[in-house]
Amino acid sequence: MTTENKSVLSWRVRFMFAVGQIPEGVQSTSFGFFLLFFYNQVLGLSGFFASLAIVVALLVDAVSDPVIGSWSDGFRNRWGRRHPFMYAAAAPFAICFYFLFAPPAGLTETEVFIWLVVFSVLTRTTQSVYSIPHTSLTAELSTDYQERTLLSSLRSILQSVGMLMVFLIGLQIFFGATPEYPNGQLNPEAYPKFALMFALIIFVGVMLTAYGTHSHIPYLPQGSAIRQRFSLGQVVREAARAFDLRSFRSVVLTAVLFGMTMGMVSALSIYLGTLYFQFSLELIGLSFPASVFGSFVGAGLATPLGRYFKEKKTLLIGGLIWYAFWNTLPIILSLLGWFPKPGAPTLFYLVMTSNAICSMGIGVLTVMIGSMISDITDQHEERHGDRSEGIYFAASSFASKAIGGFGIVISGVVVDLAGIQRSATIETINPESLQTLALAMGPGVLLMIGVTVIAASFYDLSEAEHSRIRDVIADRT
Repeated sequence: MTTENKSVLSWRVRFMFAVGQIPEGVQSTSFGFFLLFFYNQVLGLSGFFASLAIVVALLVDAVSDPVIGSWSDGFRNRWGRRHPFMYAAAAPFAICFYFLFAPPAGLTETEVFIWLVVFSVLTRTTQSVYSIPHTSLTAELSTDYQERTLLSSLRSILQSVGMLMVFLIGLQIFFGATPEYPNGQLNPEAYPKFALMFALIIFVGVMLTAYGTHSHIPYLPQGSAIRQRFSLGQVVREAARAFDLRSFRSVVLTAVLFGMTMGMVSALSIYLGTLYFQFSLELIGLSFPASVFGSFVGAGLATPLGRYFKEKKTLLIGGLIWYAFWNTLPIILSLLGWFPKPGAPTLFYLVMTSNAICSMGIGVLTVMIGSMISDITDQHEERHGDRSEGIYFAASSFASKAIGGFGIVISGVVVDLAGIQRSATIETINPESLQTLALAMGPGVLLMIGVTVIAASFYDLSEAEHSRIRDVIADRT
């Protein structure tokens, strides 16, 4: 049914596989950091309508992601199950991303809303056609417990590179201050140029990872010849089988809840930085690379930490708690009056340091989620006798999109509840609005992470159990 894969991979294959995460970093950061601000503050779309558009896109994702995952699981081609999808998605993914940030001038609010709905759906769907097969390779390139953590770690590191590119190139080059727009992010002409640059990076990244791992196709599991013909009924049955596994339910719920939190934090961070802490856009441009670097370090530490803490759940929960503590510490201390006043010279460096430290937790837990899902696909094979990585990583894809989905929905609600008006400045913002914003980003985030930790605690696939599962599969094949 399958061709035995190589457990020990060359560094060339590992690196080329990980390069494919750069487009994911570009897309998720652009959605999480720029999308709500662009449509709300620049184009004038209300927070409610921006949130509604993302809800529509999420509903489409909930259907399209498992369909794509199941389709690729059973796909039979001389290029294997995954690579045809990756090659096919490269250009559409890049093109749709460009048009999302380049709507025609002069649209009414209703037309802006429709444009956001259409191109959010198209961008995220074409992304899924690429990302689900790509991330499924995490489980297929190797069956080794620690190797999968390494692959997931490399993916996370390269995703941080994509995120860093968005911040450095976006904020420093495209959104620089001009006489007309002292806050460069309010300049509508900057967004199409920004989108074109990163659409090209998305296209090149997808093609590089597909071509760079192409030689490994003969060692990957192939589509089963006895598999039923693809149908929506089959997708429903496979999704039901996946969610029958307790560990899978735990990981998916954890990933979705954390994605919601991260999405809210990303979308509201520009409001918090410029309005609450009163940082200049230039300083904010320095703080986000520091956070990305922290995530980079955390992802790099995940593999050696995984050798010391054998159970992946331990590292997952540890990463969540680490993130929650350091992320909210400056905000809570500020609310209590135990922190420098807004605009104080030392405030920026304290906040930047705290954000960089908290991002180490993001790096660790992101690696663990990918590695844990890879192990769960083996649990599926033991129980059902076939390989269905796609349907499992489809859930991972949907959860990762929650960063730019549910998070923006919550952010839009917070913006409207706080009464933050379009083109708000330090001089025009209401103090009560700032209080609401800080409460959402401090105690609100702590509450959301607390619920996420509870969800993660139900994961029950240990290293010993995974070893037993691999032995059973080996004896069977």
